[in-house]
Amino acid sequence: MIAERNKAVFTQPPESVPDGNVDVSGGGRWKIWQNAGTKIDAPILGNGDLLAAVAGNARYPQFWFTTNDFWQMESAANWEFFHDNNSAKCDPAVSGGSPRPVGRMVFDIPAMEDAKWYTEQNFATAETITILTNPKGEKCALKSWMAADENVLVVEFETETDLDLEFDFYFPDETGKGCDKAVDIWGSGESEKIQNGMFVGLVTGRPLQVKKTGGGIVSGYRQFSDHVDMPTKVGFAGGFLKKEKAENNVSAEKSREFGNAYDLRDRSTRRRIKAGERATFILAVRSWAKCSRPYEYAFSRTRWITAEDVENLRTRHLAWWKRFWSMSEISLDDPVIEQRYYLSKYMLASLSRDPDYPPNILGISTFDRPAWNGNYKINYNHQSPYLNLMVSGHFEQSDPHDAPYLKLMEISDEMCKRLLHHEGLYYPLGLGPDGVVSEALLLHMKSPALHGALNMIYRYEISQDTRYAWKVYPYLRGVAEFWEKDLVLRDGVYHVVGDGMHERTDGNIRENGVPEDPVNTLGYLKTFFTRLPKISEALELDEEKRTKWQEIAENLAPYPKGTIREIQDNPTLWKEVDVKLEDLLPQEMLDKEIYYDEGVGGKWSFHFPGNIMHIYPGNAVGLGSDQKELEVARNTVHIHSLVENKLGELEYKKALERAADEKKATVVKHAHFYKAGAFNASNLSCLFFTAAVRTGYDPDIIWNEMRDMIIHRGIPNGFLKENPHGIEQLNTIPDAIQE
Repeated sequence: MIAERNKAVFTQPPESVPDGNVDVSGGGRWKIWQNAGTKIDAPILGNGDLLAAVAGNARYPQFWFTTNDFWQMESAANWEFFHDNNSAKCDPAVSGGSPRPVGRMVFDIPAMEDAKWYTEQNFATAETITILTNPKGEKCALKSWMAADENVLVVEFETETDLDLEFDFYFPDETGKGCDKAVDIWGSGESEKIQNGMFVGLVTGRPLQVKKTGGGIVSGYRQFSDHVDMPTKVGFAGGFLKKEKAENNVSAEKSREFGNAYDLRDRSTRRRIKAGERATFILAVRSWAKCSRPYEYAFSRTRWITAEDVENLRTRHLAWWKRFWSMSEISLDDPVIEQRYYLSKYMLASLSRDPDYPPNILGISTFDRPAWNGNYKINYNHQSPYLNLMVSGHFEQSDPHDAPYLKLMEISDEMCKRLLHHEGLYYPLGLGPDGVVSEALLLHMKSPALHGALNMIYRYEISQDTRYAWKVYPYLRGVAEFWEKDLVLRDGVYHVVGDGMHERTDGNIRENGVPEDPVNTLGYLKTFFTRLPKISEALELDEEKRTKWQEIAENLAPYPKGTIREIQDNPTLWKEVDVKLEDLLPQEMLDKEIYYDEGVGGKWSFHFPGNIMHIYPGNAVGLGSDQKELEVARNTVHIHSLVENKLGELEYKKALERAADEKKATVVKHAHFYKAGAFNASNLSCLFFTAAVRTGYDPDIIWNEMRDMIIHRGIPNGFLKENPHGIEQLNTIPDAIQE
């Protein structure tokens, strides 16, 4: 397998666990997200349900863990939750509904104080090996793997010298032992290092946290049942396997009969590991979403598991990953891009498999105050990572995408009737699992539900799976009904009204007017209404609807187009840069026809290249399109690329000038970090590469941009430096390469 020759290497312990260390507050404008948690830089393990991050330092190696189903299930309290208003910037209509960490299992190894840290992740076997080398040159290795078919984390210790260690568990609000940041969920205000309150300006329910120690096992649970729509609970238990030898004249067989717990009254969690010995630590985790008594089940599993059980888990684990990698593979002459391809697939396989609980926007939750509530952001973030999985045949990993949409249909239908006075499905931007509305903002966007429907249509078209089609068809039908009622017919042409490409507050609407005909939505509608009749036909449903759907597809408003010269006064929706768009381009490009963002509203954005989204993921323009249309698409991609490069040069020059001023202590980053807006957009880089391929854009430019992004911005776990986003970045390379 090609996957066997690829691995991830971490030469330093993680620096941004648990909080991610990227500001998403706009310098304090969005106060609710000040100091909020973003994506992390740690090695990540998972089986699509139980997730863990290897963090801490050499003295305190630790495993942060949680499950995809562990959320604080609190929806926005107000039934008018879809309303947004001009105060949204300082008080977004969010709830406390967020994914939550369970906590961290910490190993205290005094002999590894000031030791060097080195971690490798083997993609083929999904094993993570951390090697600690102390100043004396003595090594301690931790091989960790998340059992592929059971929520059990296994950590195998091997050492070159006798080691004494101690293990303990810490909840997310507890600092120390390799972690100095937390959220003050109790409001005690005892430490300035701890963020004050779950959310600024919001009062949410507090967790019930219980920890027990006895018999060589640390166990407990974290539970959210206060001020929630539905309670959640995760139980855990961790301890070492008993040594398989006779002790105190009791045979190994007899010893195993009594499980891994020693005297339950013994509160010690110390363990001596002799040189050359292997000691196996087991962490079993269970949740209310999967069983009735998660704490008891987790404790039972850890207490009674045997070495033979662990070996059986490993056999099944290796078999599962072998099947995953045998589904499809690629081989490239470029090891940098090939490695990133397999890294992205490994991460997605680790994060996504639970059909009811997809991974959150950050991938794994390690902080009680995640940015954007850590929810399923459905204007593009949530949909994107699953696109490449469908193409490579990994439907088990892509199907969790659908669950948040399907669980919210009833309320979405009601709110459509309340707010727009017609039938159909109308979705807010921030969803949670099980019908939770985590972030009840519309921000004058109507396309998110439609965007999600495209993923479902692509899934059916690739697989021709009629059972899948039956599952999602009610949702597709609801989306179709929405647009049948919402589109505005003028002179035989269907227009999109009141839907913007960009997020808007009411204040922006008063200043700039109601947006119309965003190019992304027009492309989505073209694809949706062209392809939906085929699913309807396969299921022998709604025959009477097909003519109407096809008529809509054929009579949509044209994509908004024009030239840069026509918008030289920069009619963007907000102040983005201090230079005019026309000053960033050569004269010959000013009169090239391009796609505008919206027919009425914003025409261009320097940092959000949304006017490529009808190309991809909209699939409305591609290599089979009319050549004139394809030229407009290529022009749009090319101008975004040129503007990104020119703006990057200007910003880098400014940084050098500031650094030359002795009065200002300015750190100048590598020039690549000043590029933004196209291939390196903080938003949409995950789609821009594939869109460029779809237009027939210069492949050398695309390839070089991929390589430069990986080399300069890529971090070893698949995410990007200085980019707060998470799992969408795992789509960038595999999607473009497959395309």
